[in-house]
Amino acid sequence: MQFDYGQYLCLARGLFRWTLPLVCFLFSPIIPNTLLHGQTGPKQVDRYTVIDAEEGARRLEAFRLQRLEGDFCFRFELEHLPRRGSTVHYYGTMWGSWNENGPISRIELKTGAEREQSIQLILQNGKDAKAWLRNHEGSPFIALKGEALFAPIVTGVVYTPFDLQMPFIFWQNYSYEGPTRVRSRIAQNFLMYPPEKENALDQVHAVRIGIDDAYNTLLRIDIYEAEEQIRSSFSVESFKEVQGQWIVKRIVMKDNKSRNRTRFKVHGAAVGLNLPDEIFMPETSVPMPVLPDSIFEN
Repeated sequence: MQFDYGQYLCLARGLFRWTLPLVCFLFSPIIPNTLLHGQTGPKQVDRYTVIDAEEGARRLEAFRLQRLEGDFCFRFELEHLPRRGSTVHYYGTMWGSWNENGPISRIELKTGAEREQSIQLILQNGKDAKAWLRNHEGSPFIALKGEALFAPIVTGVVYTPFDLQMPFIFWQNYSYEGPTRVRSRIAQNFLMYPPEKENALDQVHAVRIGIDDAYNTLLRIDIYEAEEQIRSSFSVESFKEVQGQWIVKRIVMKDNKSRNRTRFKVHGAAVGLNLPDEIFMPETSVPMPVLPDSIFEN
């Protein structure tokens, strides 16, 4: 069953699971705030209510701790939509899990005319975020630091390792800005500020995240390269239920300078898996598990 963003309000019953492709930290359950407050039924609230700093900190920490049940694997498409020119399609697979440091994922993207080339990323999120890349199957993973985190994973595609990793979710310096409308939803906005070592890159001034006021789930991200100057934004387009858990089916990211867009589309999803830890270790060369087509839902 697939539905558009406007039907998101229909998720008001119980604890629904959701996932946001491109960073495994966001593969987490939708938890209505009525349940977070210990209430058993829906509560009619002012949709523009301003929460205090203590409540904001509580919601942000609850959001950071959310996760899916089990590991997961997605088969996806990156649909690059340039402002001028033809649409370009890339296909890949994402595996995701959690370890003692936080969410971790491995992404393989097929490139070339016959999809004969493989680009792979390992992304460790959490308070000590790390990223590794290798451009060819069999070559060693190289740690990504500094400017390399902001280079497109494929020429022309909007997404960078920084965008996929989303370390700003765990940045400790932030300010609560209040509620705002994100399409048909109300989001509580937080402005996340990078640590000094990140500021030295001169790439990110701050990141604004919008967390749904009712379901404590991420709705939108704006990455600022300077005050009031947005570098890129992304937002959710649609959701889908897979094996009893809700995932984001489509998400689009826009580069504000070029006005190019790249859409992430899930074509097959499997959740509740038990993946080997070794596939998320850059120092090992363990082959990726071959999963049967029958466990994937389109």
